[in-house]
Amino acid sequence: MSLDLFNLSGKVAIITGASRGLGQYLARALALAGADVVITSRNVESLKEFTQEIESLGRKVLPLPLDVREHQSIQNMADAAYDHFGRIDILVNNAGCNVRKPAVDVDWEDWNLVVD
Repeated sequence: MSLDLFNLSGKVAIITGASRGLGQYLARALALAGADVVITSRNVESLKEFTQEIESLGRKVLPLPLDVREHQSIQNMADAAYDHFGRIDILVNNAGCNVRKPAVDVDWEDWNLVVD
């Protein structure tokens, strides 16, 4: 089998929640496969070191702030990504919200924050 199947050269990927964990791992994997990446986090400062790592792989990278709980934040990120790269090919919707309390204490507002 040819590895061309996994060649993402010329593609642009957005990875939400890319400051750590699975989001960072997936962004790195996509960059290694040849994609340029938009990496997002609520705290864009947390992406500085990772931005340098992606650049060292020879890929273009755009770190952007994003809070997936706010529609305007999503729109701003998508607009900035498209304006910068001129295309968006891949979306990894990794970011999420969590409520840190015992399940019996979760109310409807908490539930909607996590699920919505």
